[in-house]
Order: sequence, then C-alpha cells, then structure tokens
Amino acid sequence: MKTEKSDLKNKVEKITEARVLVIGDLMLDKFTYGDVIRISPEAPVPVLHVKHEESYLGGAGNVARNISALLEGSKFSNKGKVGIIAVIGKDKSTDSIIEETNRYNISKAGIITDESRGTITKTRIVAGNQQIVRIDEEDTSPFSKSIYKEIEKSFIKNIDDYNVVIVSDYAKGIITEKTAKKIIYICNKKRVPVLVDPAIKHFSFYKKATLMTPNLKEAIEGLEGIEKIDNKLNFYEFNPKNIDILGKSIIKKLGLSKLMITLSANGMALFDKTIKGESYIVPTRAKTVFDVSGAGDTVISVLGMCLSVGFSFKEAAEISNAAAGIVVGKRGTSTLTLEELTEAL
Repeated sequence: MKTEKSDLKNKVEKITEARVLVIGDLMLDKFTYGDVIRISPEAPVPVLHVKHEESYLGGAGNVARNISALLEGSKFSNKGKVGIIAVIGKDKSTDSIIEETNRYNISKAGIITDESRGTITKTRIVAGNQQIVRIDEEDTSPFSKSIYKEIEKSFIKNIDDYNVVIVSDYAKGIITEKTAKKIIYICNKKRVPVLVDPAIKHFSFYKKATLMTPNLKEAIEGLEGIEKIDNKLNFYEFNPKNIDILGKSIIKKLGLSKLMITLSANGMALFDKTIKGESYIVPTRAKTVFDVSGAGDTVISVLGMCLSVGFSFKEAAEISNAAAGIVVGKRGTSTLTLEELTEAL
C-alpha cells in the first residue's frame, strides 16, 4: 500500500470523533482463574482452586468496547459516540452487562430486555495459563415477533445519531434475513456505511451491504453456501490468485461495495468494487501472536471508526491492520488504546 505511515500517525486521532452504532448478538464473557493442584477423588477431573474472576462484554459488546477504548483517548470535546442495539435476558449476567456498558460509556438506548430467556454467557475456566473448559449458557432459538419489532423500532429511532453501522452477527438470534435487509435498506437510503462481520450461515443476508469482513474460512464456507466452489480445499492455502477469485466472487454475488478477508498470519486481502474491482493484500503487522480471539472485532471496530470520520478504505485498512497486530499480541479479547495505535503507526 502507498499510504504514508507518518501521515496516518498524524491523522489517526481524528477517529475519536467517530459515531458508530453496533447491532448484533451481545454476550457476557466470564473468566474464572485459578490453579489445579490435585485430581478430584470423585471423578478423574482436575480440581480448580479459584483465585479471581473477571467479566467483559462479548460478541457485539466486544466491538462496542473496542470503539469505546479508542474514544477514551480523545483530546476533542466528546464528539465521538458508540451505541449498541442488542437483546439481553433478565438474570445475574444482566447486571454485569449493564455495569460494563456504563463503565465503557456505551449508549444503552438500544438494549432490549427479553424476560423469557437468559443473557448469553460464556464462562472460561483457566488453570494457570491453560483454558481447561468453556461453559456456554445460551438460547439461539428465534425471538418472539414483538422482540423483533422492538429491534427494528430501536434501530430506526437511534440511527440518526450515528454515521456508521456495524453488524456483529454470531448467529445467536438477533440477526434474521428480514432484520439484515431492513438494516441495509435504511443505511443505504440514509447513505450510512454498513459494515458486517458475518455468520457463515447468514452470508446471503447481506446483499448490498457496504463492506464485509470475514476471515478466510468464513469467506470460503459462506460463498459455498451461495454457489458451488470447485476445488474448495485449494482456497484454504495462501494463494493470492485463489484469494482474488474468492473475493471477487463474493463481491459479485452479494453486490458489496468493498470486502476485506482477514488471512491470519498472512495479513488481509482488500477488494474495492468502486475502483474497477481492484484487490490487494496487506501483510500482517503482528510481531508476536499470543491470542487471535477478538482480533476480528478489533478490525471491524477500527474500520468503522475510520470510515466514520472520512478516511479512505485503504487508510482505514492500514490502520485496522496495525490495530489487529497489537491485540493478537495480548491474551484474551483485549482492546487497545489510541496511544498504542499511534505508536504502532
């Protein structure tokens, strides 16, 4: 890419003026840390002596948390804003969700409570540095018609306060084909970019979205759900020619404006329909990789912020690539600060 890094470093603070609305599956990520010093006499399983516990916003909440962490570095007069539209239950996890949204100054105006089900909660049990089990509490059956109506009303009510929308789809119930089409229709009508981190089985929902950010596996399997791919296994290997074919096929089938396929250690592939189908690969900027969980959330968060304040797609991609290189060097679903991002550029 020809974007000058020094120019981006000088310009990057502008992202703290971003106004981004996130809609998607909100979860609570819980971590229980401790040590294993013996095996249980009741069954051949380790006994964990708990030291401490932590809770974070997960799913769509992690996208909002990433944006909030960067907004905190602002020297501007609180121009930036992040909000979330999501559904939670009424249980113990609800209090933690509300506490975390308050902590990160995330607008809760779009959060809807469904008392008929629990909040999606994922608890990870960690012994020393090793995760030994994950406990998922979730109900992914469709919501009632009244809840979907509330989601739509909430989106229409809140959209005018923001200039970019991010759809964070984990296929946990909030995003249906009808909901996705409505979001994209409203955003396109208002000329608000809509960025999508898609669930594989929902790929076909996002026709005419501005931008999608699947990883390579999601891109291959998502496209295969729409059309047959010849020699599918070949596409999993890092081959720029195959990646170019893959990306352009997705752009064509879904009528997207832009596409970013993240390639793990090989960086990211960018496709821009508005520049005669131009595509290019940006190499990774990660120096050390400890944990890739949450890296996709960071990429789409920073992309959304950059596009919100008028950066070009190339500039936004370069900055989000630098951001991803930071968070994969941390453990867990980490956020980054504006200072860290500026230094990386």
